[in-house]
Amino acid sequence: MSIARVAAALSHGSRRVWRAVAGERRAPATLTVSAEPEAALLASAAALRRLGARITRYDTELAALEARHHDDVVRLTVSTVDGDTSKLHIASDGATARSLVRRFRTELSRPSVDRR
Repeated sequence: MSIARVAAALSHGSRRVWRAVAGERRAPATLTVSAEPEAALLASAAALRRLGARITRYDTELAALEARHHDDVVRLTVSTVDGDTSKLHIASDGATARSLVRRFRTELSRPSVDRR
């Protein structure tokens, strides 16, 4: 546990301090998207990059990626619901995980820009 993480938790109230000190993690957020798993993983990586995250691991066989957003590690896995629908499971142990997921959802729904 870094001192910076505890200090950030202190500024948000005692409940976050307890989570930071105890190492308690939240359950991963789940989003359902209408895309095949490979396309959903690629779109997720692009959305995280637009939010300023750096992709550190991208595994198409496991349908998973890992990224760094500021000092937090974001883990994302994709599972198949049916042929054209996938579930994204997003987990982060950072203090700002909830706002990151909210911004990620908004960014994921934006149309991609074709840069030719």
